[in-house]
Amino acid sequence: MPGRRAERRPSTVESVGAEIGKIVAERQSLRAAGAGERELEANRRRLTAAQHELSRLLIARYLPERGAA
Repeated sequence: MPGRRAERRPSTVESVGAEIGKIVAERQSLRAAGAGERELEANRRRLTAAQHELSRLLIARYLPERGAA
C-alpha cells in the first residue's frame, strides 16, 4: 500500500553496531568532502541516537533482572 511504513525488525546490539559503523563512515566522507555545518550536525545527531540505542540494548542484555538473584 502506498504511504504505508515498512515493518521494522527489533534492533539488536549487532545491527545497531553496524549502523554506527555506517554513520561514522558517512561522517568521515562528509568531512573529507568539506560538508557544511548542517550536514555534519544531522550526522552527529544520528550518531548520538544510535549510540544511545546501543547503550540501551547493552543494558537490557547484561543487566540482571531485579529479583533474579
